[in-house]
Amino acid sequence: MYLEKLFDIQKIILDQFQKRPFYKRSVFKEFGMQNKVCGLVGPRGIGKTTFLLYKTIERGAREGQALYVSADNIYFLENKLFDLVEYLYKETDVRFLAIDEIHKYSNWSQELKNISDVFFDFNILFSGSSSIDIIKSKYDLSRRVILYHLYGFSFREYLEFYLDIKFKKYSLDEVIVNHEKIVQEINMPDILKYFKLYLISGYYPFFKEFKLDTEKFQAIKNATQKTIYEDIATLYNLKTSTLIVLEKIFNFVLNSQPGELNANKLSNNLGKDFDSVSEYLKMLQESGLIRFLFMKKSGNAYLRNPQKMYPDNVNLIYANFIGSNDANTLGKIRESFFINQIQNIGKQALYSDIGDFEVEKCFFEIGGKNKNMKQIADKKNAFLVKDNILIGNKQSVPLYLFGFLY
Repeated sequence: MYLEKLFDIQKIILDQFQKRPFYKRSVFKEFGMQNKVCGLVGPRGIGKTTFLLYKTIERGAREGQALYVSADNIYFLENKLFDLVEYLYKETDVRFLAIDEIHKYSNWSQELKNISDVFFDFNILFSGSSSIDIIKSKYDLSRRVILYHLYGFSFREYLEFYLDIKFKKYSLDEVIVNHEKIVQEINMPDILKYFKLYLISGYYPFFKEFKLDTEKFQAIKNATQKTIYEDIATLYNLKTSTLIVLEKIFNFVLNSQPGELNANKLSNNLGKDFDSVSEYLKMLQESGLIRFLFMKKSGNAYLRNPQKMYPDNVNLIYANFIGSNDANTLGKIRESFFINQIQNIGKQALYSDIGDFEVEKCFFEIGGKNKNMKQIADKKNAFLVKDNILIGNKQSVPLYLFGFLY
């Protein structure tokens, strides 16, 4: 019976998982799992499978009380998810099912709804692409499913993972007001060396499996390709010709300065209409490949044409062999890091004429160690965020400290 193979496959996966070092991220504690059905969404490669396996073990996989499966398992070619849950409920002690990459299962939203309505004491945890939207799905699951968002490593988590040293996380207000004190608390004179390593290849947890940067960069490229040609293709049912256009847009964002591109320019470059390009940009943003920076205005016109566009994280820039020593690229790297860490804690970063960003009525100008106050002079709640400095002063905050927000 193939169902028995699902348990055999789980044993093989868990045996290998438990042989590897496990880093219990502090963000895992924020995933309460009180709901019957919970989902974990985020870009490829940032640790969703790790969390599912961790929770499966915690919920009694070794005792026959939990099961981990992947949605692309051949079992689901001829069997329904609902039928699997029904069997587990009636014939086994399993009351917890973890489903990896649920977006690869064609009828996931309807069957999750049915499972939730029928099996009251059965729990499901699934992982999926960042693009999954439980509200806009055909079956609105907003009242039945809680979604948690997982992101790549913060700089703080990177240090803990690689150095096995615990560091405190700080709020945005603490970093702004008490940054000189925080530097003393961290007490790491060579931290700038590790920050440079993090910017190159520290965002993705799977990097520890590779020794060479070239191997890490290839792994990122593979994840990017799968995001476009598997995840986006499946969720939006797109043809290969459209996916090629999506990849071109992504490469435009990677190779351009944040303020150089907008939907109109891309439309002209690609020979596509504005509405289509706007939709493609939204797909890339929702899938976790790019980020947007909007002006402090509302309305569909602004939401369809962001003021600036960034790669999701700085590792994507290095992985595509863009000249990282070029002054313009260094600026993009610094801004990309800042907006990544700010947005990953749920803060809204806005385009500003006063400095580079506005966050909660504070203004931030990002630059190198020689950056001056010219652009934010005489402005209240305005700060210089400087790269390549270990410690700042009243209005100059070290860039790396924004990596301690989560």
